Amino acid sequence: MLNISPRWLLAPLLAVSSLAAQVRVVVPKRQFKPEEQILGRLENRTSRPITVCVQFGQWSPKGGTIESTPSPFFVERNRNGKWSILLNGPDVGSISQPVEVEAGESKDFPFRLNDEGAMRLRLDYRFGSRPDVKCDGPAKDTKHIRSGIFTVG
Repeated sequence: MLNISPRWLLAPLLAVSSLAAQVRVVVPKRQFKPEEQILGRLENRTSRPITVCVQFGQWSPKGGTIESTPSPFFVERNRNGKWSILLNGPDVGSISQPVEVEAGESKDFPFRLNDEGAMRLRLDYRFGSRPDVKCDGPAKDTKHIRSGIFTVG
């Protein structure tokens, strides 16, 4: 008779579920006012670095002015049951550069929104140190994750 420990049966399931949660996008609250600062946190809980593309031309509205808010995130808004990407800051003149996030490291990216509704953040990333990454569109090895839904307004 074959004697298999229950923990050996659970090990593959735990490994699969932990892989999905090793790179995370976290928003600390679920409700924000328009132009309130929102902190998007990128957490790399893996054992290797990841590379993200950060838009250095991004800006956020702040009390009638604007402030620079570099970000690796796309902001998605739900309108009538469909998610679409919001345009944050200029679509011309911004610079997207690869940024490495070390294993076990977290990075915070504050920003503000004046659009209202249900929102979430999307992050595109690649495993490994990739300073040669072209940030002009997703490649075959690009992974995608999203934050939980939060509301502005």
